[in-house]
Amino acid sequence: MTIARAPRPLRLRPTWSSVFETGLGARVYPYLMVFPAVLLVLGVVVYPVLSGISWSFYDVTLRKLNSGSFTFVGFKNFERVFADPVFVRASINTLVWVILNVVAQLGLGLALALLLHRPVRGIGFFRSGILVPWVVPSVVAVLTWRWMYDPSVGIVNEMLVRLGIIDSYRPWLGDTATSLYAVTVESIWKGTPFVMLLLLAALQLVPRSILEAASMDGASGWRKLWYVILPQIRVSFAIAAVLTFILTVNNFNAIWLMTEGGPLNSSEILFTLAYKYGFQRFDLGLASAVATMLFVGLVIATTLYLKLMQAREAD
Repeated sequence: MTIARAPRPLRLRPTWSSVFETGLGARVYPYLMVFPAVLLVLGVVVYPVLSGISWSFYDVTLRKLNSGSFTFVGFKNFERVFADPVFVRASINTLVWVILNVVAQLGLGLALALLLHRPVRGIGFFRSGILVPWVVPSVVAVLTWRWMYDPSVGIVNEMLVRLGIIDSYRPWLGDTATSLYAVTVESIWKGTPFVMLLLLAALQLVPRSILEAASMDGASGWRKLWYVILPQIRVSFAIAAVLTFILTVNNFNAIWLMTEGGPLNSSEILFTLAYKYGFQRFDLGLASAVATMLFVGLVIATTLYLKLMQAREAD
């Protein structure tokens, strides 16, 4: 006669999910999930920025960088940059470049958003068509406009001559008086659809009841736009302004591929000047000094603008 033994209780092995559900594991789990992204940001964004800022205080050239023998020079690189007359010209050009782009893109973007917000039949087709300049690759757009500006066979000269605006073909990109403005037209054409998309999305979130109430109170045209619509989309408008400002300052492709900062530095901006310092003169210290000033300027301008927008919201 055999006596049956009671079955042993099953011992379940802990799974990874059960480990992170309670106790210390539950507190650590969220940080483990974001750790790869944080590591990527540190390696791709933070480290290059800190390296560029540190190099601006050293005498760094390509040869010295390879040998590792560069010395600390303090603010000497900044003094050399300020003493360069090209830097003054590039600073003025950068200011003109940014102001024209930001004002034109915000104005045209808002106008197009208001126009395409109307419930017209087939409006989706026009919305898609407006986005074409934005989705076209930057290099393709720049090279296309460079061909359009060609002083011999460019379509811009052909159209202006036929309209009677100019008497003969002109080298728009080769003239010191027009080179910067010619590139600015391409930049506005390329960036305006992005601003329009942001503002159009904001307009679609404006309650229709507010617009109807404004119409019943007698507000129409500019009064409705200024006192009703713009306050409702001010956050999106601020985001569009900040993004346009940052993208314009960093718009290297348009200037470099069309004029390379010429002729005679007439279209030189700080970004292209930093590139020339670093990759033509191989003076990474000077290039880092210009890049550091650009970075600090972007941070200050963006912070001030956001603070102003927050103050307006508080009022």
